[in-house]
Amino acid sequence: MQRFPGLGRILARRPRPASLLAAATAVTILGGLGAIGASDATPADFAPKDDVVAAYNDGWADGRADLMGDDNRDGRIDEDEAGWDCTTMGNRECGPGVPPQCKGEAEFADLCATVAERPAYAWTDADGTPHTVAAGRKLLSRIDAVPGTEEFAAALFALDTQWAQHNQP
Repeated sequence: MQRFPGLGRILARRPRPASLLAAATAVTILGGLGAIGASDATPADFAPKDDVVAAYNDGWADGRADLMGDDNRDGRIDEDEAGWDCTTMGNRECGPGVPPQCKGEAEFADLCATVAERPAYAWTDADGTPHTVAAGRKLLSRIDAVPGTEEFAAALFALDTQWAQHNQP
């Protein structure tokens, strides 16, 4: 009694063209891989040579964050992170939080933002007369000059000097 009837007949049949093609392809692929594996290359030859590749070696999330400039790795680029471009992102206003009263001021934008962020304060004259000064944004809105002009810059420096006289020791 035969366990596998017909097995002898299958082995004795002539090979078909498809099986010959499959065998030839396998031999070619394995031979090619053997030739490549037999080269004198060392692992150092395959080490990353570019910063982009090195960034991706950190892992997909870390590499993506490094390339985008997402410093805190929260998935989006916030203002003041390495990937932030103030000329194309957000409100397209560059510099420290430019208040509306300072829009148009280019040369002294930092000073204008500093004056705008100052709180209201009070002081008393030598003769006992009390004075109160409004918050910086309110003071800036009272300036009649247009931001970006010499008159506006002079008013900014006057406000800064007045604050320094009464708030710094």
